[in-house]
Amino acid sequence: MSPRPTALLGLGAPPTPSIRAEPVSVIPQGRPVTIVCQGPKQADVFRLEDKDGRTAYKNDKIEYQRGSQGTEARFRIPAVTEHTAGPYRCLYSLRGTHTWSPRSEPLELKVTGLPSKVTIPPTETGPQTAPASRNYTVGNCVHISLAAAVLLILMAILAEAWHSQRRSPHAPQGWRQDDTH
Repeated sequence: MSPRPTALLGLGAPPTPSIRAEPVSVIPQGRPVTIVCQGPKQADVFRLEDKDGRTAYKNDKIEYQRGSQGTEARFRIPAVTEHTAGPYRCLYSLRGTHTWSPRSEPLELKVTGLPSKVTIPPTETGPQTAPASRNYTVGNCVHISLAAAVLLILMAILAEAWHSQRRSPHAPQGWRQDDTH
């Protein structure tokens, strides 16, 4: 981006900065992303604004790089979430002035892997939503507990049968083979 000479002489608005995301603007949840704002070499202070026009990141958290293409400010987001998703714009001020550039075009930061909502068909009370994924931990614990209870009952029956067999190894008590009536 090359600045317009009139802007640098104070005869017009500074050029609009460019904005991009590294590595890309569609990021899996929890992964880092860097938003890069680029202005002319004379750019001194950069500001990154969120969807509400508030300053999203303070100047002390950015990394400046000056080069032949101008000045870059790198705003690092260590882990993207649904709260960091949305449009971002950047702007800068020129060294030695209090003039801010126009805002950049919006950069839409999209986060993947967020829980989505599944719409349940409307009922008498109206449409409802439910989470797309469920936590089956409680149900699994109930199933395992029931299986353990059945196993314990079967083991008790087996132990009783084994104990009964040891008391009378040949025949049930009170019964003799020569007893034929």
